[in-house]
Amino acid sequence: MKDYEDTITFLGQWGRFQQIIFFLLCASIVPNGIINFCSVFLADVPDHHCLIPDVNLTQDWLKATIPKEVVNGKLQLSRYRLDVVRNLSAQGLVPGRDVNLTDLEQEGCVDGWSYSKDIYQSTELHCLYPAATELYSRGKCSQAFLSVFD
Repeated sequence: MKDYEDTITFLGQWGRFQQIIFFLLCASIVPNGIINFCSVFLADVPDHHCLIPDVNLTQDWLKATIPKEVVNGKLQLSRYRLDVVRNLSAQGLVPGRDVNLTDLEQEGCVDGWSYSKDIYQSTELHCLYPAATELYSRGKCSQAFLSVFD
């Protein structure tokens, strides 16, 4: 078997083209690592529900304020109107017994969301989810473009 250097002599010396290809290949490693690391933060959606601000509600009404409705396989994020719930709680009515909850009007999450801290103690990345997914997709696209040289 011939010596390796003798075998590749027809390719020429380490020139400008080889340097460009080498550094482009090295640069394609950086987005690959960043994008794979980002999936740790973007892939999971922590449990969350509408935030109930500190209002004077009984424990029964606090539990019943957020309806658990599944629409098309997704949990519906809404709550019963807080002013109505506050009045019913002040009157001493019990949800489900004195008040039919399906008759109450619902509203969106006007005060924001409350996130479960079972897994993540200090990250609030879910609010960035739409922008982060778009950034993630663009990163994957640019990685694919840059890794043509692989």
